[in-house]
Amino acid sequence: MKGKREGVASLPDDGIINVEVWGKAAIGLYLWQHILEGSLEERLGGVWNFGELQHRDLKLRFRTGPGVVPAKVPHDVQHLVLVLNGREPAKIDFAVSWLEFISELKHLRHVVLVLLGSERCENQWAWRYLRGDGGPVDMVYLVYDSVSVDGNMIHQWPLGVATYRSFPLVEPSEVDAEKPRKYRCSFVGTVYANSSRSNMMQVLTDPLIQQQCYVRPRYKWQPNENPKSLSMYIHSLQNSDLVLNPIGMNSECYRIYEALSYGSVPVIEDIMTPGQCGTGESDPSVAAPLRLLKELGAPFIYVNDWSELPSILQQEAMKTQAEVVMRRKKVLLWYRKFKRTVKFKFLDRLHDLFAT
Repeated sequence: MKGKREGVASLPDDGIINVEVWGKAAIGLYLWQHILEGSLEERLGGVWNFGELQHRDLKLRFRTGPGVVPAKVPHDVQHLVLVLNGREPAKIDFAVSWLEFISELKHLRHVVLVLLGSERCENQWAWRYLRGDGGPVDMVYLVYDSVSVDGNMIHQWPLGVATYRSFPLVEPSEVDAEKPRKYRCSFVGTVYANSSRSNMMQVLTDPLIQQQCYVRPRYKWQPNENPKSLSMYIHSLQNSDLVLNPIGMNSECYRIYEALSYGSVPVIEDIMTPGQCGTGESDPSVAAPLRLLKELGAPFIYVNDWSELPSILQQEAMKTQAEVVMRRKKVLLWYRKFKRTVKFKFLDRLHDLFAT
C-alpha cells in the first residue's frame, strides 16, 4: 500500500477541479441526493447511476451501482470522494479491497473517505489508510459518535435516511404541515428482547397511550421493505407528531432523519451505547450521543427513560393546533438548514483540500 503525494495539484486551463465521487455504500445516495442536492441518471438499467454538479470551481461526478467496479472506474482520477460501508466484517473486507485498489492509482492526489462506521465505533482497521500512516486518505467523514472525530482529519457525518430501504427524498413543499394528524406519537420498528425497546413497549401497553399512538412493532429485523410496509411506515410518519426513537445498537438511527423529513419531532433516548463511541475532541462542550445534531440545535425531545413518555404526551395534549403546525414548520425548516449546513461545510473542505 502506498499513497501518491508527489508534487502540487495543478488546475486545468479552465480552473475547474474535477472530483470523482464513487458510492459503494447506500449512504452515498444520502450524500449525493439529500445533502448535495445532486440529480441522478440511471444507465444500463441501473447497472450504473450517474450525476454531476458544480460548486464554485469544483465539478463533481457521482457514480454508483453494481457496475462501479475497479476495472470500470476512471484510473486517471486525481481527486476522489469514496463512500464505503465499514459496519460489519463482510462490509469491511469489501471496503478494504477498494482502499487497496485506490492506493495503487498513479495519478491520485487527494482522497476523502465517507465511511459508515461500526455502530460500536470500532473502526481501527481504517486508520492505517490515513495519509499520516502512509495511506491515500486525507480526510474521513465518519458516521456515529466516534471519539476519533477531531474536527481536523476526521469529521462526523450524519447517518441519514435508509436509502437502502427506498426511503424517498422528501421536499418540505411535499409535506402538508397544516393538515391534522391522527396520532400524537408513532413507533414502527424492530423490538429486541431485554432491550430499551422492550421497556418502551411496556409503557406503550397503557390503553390511554394506545389511543394516541400508532405502534407497529416487529420482532425480527428485516433488511428491506416491501412496497406495502414502506407505505405503512411513511403513513405513520405523515400522521404523527412525535416519533419514538429507542436506542438499538447505536443511539443514532435512520428513523430520526425520516421523522425530520415529515416535520415530526424525534423523541430521543439520550443514552450512550456500548463500545468505543463518545464525545471526542471536536467540541467537548457538546456531549455524545448525536453530537453533530446537537451542535446544530436539533429540535428533539430527549428522554433518559421511557417512563417519561406519559408526561410528554400530556404536555402535547395541551398544545393548540396552531402551535403544533408552527412546530412542524420549524422542524422542516431546521432539517433543511441542517442539510445545507452540512453540504456547504463539506464542499468548502473539499475545495480547501483539492485546491492545494
